[in-house]
Amino acid sequence: MDDPFLFLLIFGGVGVLLLLIAAFLWIRTRRFVADALRAKGKVVRLAQSRDSEGDTVYAPVVEFTARGGGVRRFTDPVSTSPAGYKVGQRVEVLYHRQDQDRARLASKFRLYFAPALLGLIGLVFACVGIGIMLFSSGGADAQW
Repeated sequence: MDDPFLFLLIFGGVGVLLLLIAAFLWIRTRRFVADALRAKGKVVRLAQSRDSEGDTVYAPVVEFTARGGGVRRFTDPVSTSPAGYKVGQRVEVLYHRQDQDRARLASKFRLYFAPALLGLIGLVFACVGIGIMLFSSGGADAQW
């Protein structure tokens, strides 16, 4: 096995894997959004945690009233620094019809950031793998 083929396998394989994960997350998010109910919510506090570098990040803790009158509370899975929301801020919430504890902020950025990022990284990896294979095999008469 020569080096270009190994690079194609590594970069291309990682790229395809990331693209598949991104597609799965994208489809799952689209289904959630299509089936979810909407409600008005309010940020009641900011949950603090530390990221991998030790910096403080903040996730909004949101309360909303579901159909039927039940008050629910959830912490959004996306943490940012600085905080993306303020305590008391009104927000729109999406929640699952049968499992009202499955809720997310109705923000396109927060809903689609992970699949978009994984898709972009996967695309870059796949293109690098294919590019290495093409250029190393003499494709397009490229010389190093």
